[in-house]
Amino acid sequence: MVTGIVLFRLAFACAATLLGVGAALLQLGSTPIWIEQPLAAPVLPLVVIAGWGAARGLGEAVAATVLAAIVLGVASEERAGWFLLAMLPTAVLLLPATALRRWERLLLAPVAAALGVVAFQGLMRFSSGLGALSADQQNQLFEGATWTAAAALVLAVVLAAGGWALRWRPAIDPEAPWRLFE
Repeated sequence: MVTGIVLFRLAFACAATLLGVGAALLQLGSTPIWIEQPLAAPVLPLVVIAGWGAARGLGEAVAATVLAAIVLGVASEERAGWFLLAMLPTAVLLLPATALRRWERLLLAPVAAALGVVAFQGLMRFSSGLGALSADQQNQLFEGATWTAAAALVLAVVLAAGGWALRWRPAIDPEAPWRLFE
């Protein structure tokens, strides 16, 4: 028998997956229009992975990581595996989040996102066979990492606030099952 908490977690995992795929599509479609330099652009799937993984748990963001990598790989000349490998450092940086308090997890989201962008761009440059970054490109990479970190922090705060409001609470009757919004 599937309990309510399992369905609750499954619903949030589906929402994270849809948000991750939507972020990948937005990364492909509109980011090149907004920003001329690709290194200065925020990596939107990493925003979802870092923000959601820090606020709600990495288990809910794993499917978003895989499907966002597939979407980016299908639309690119690079293979999806390179995108998945490039996104994994962000997920690895979120592994200690379960042992941290909520406010510490919120601080972990922008750190994981910023370092994840640097790792993402570095691995994608390596897979493309490009050389070292110039000083101007380093500044653009720093700008992209900053924007990604800021967006991940905002997403983590919104999800943490929403998660507090939507958390499971015990029913009035202690023998009754747990209910939402009581």
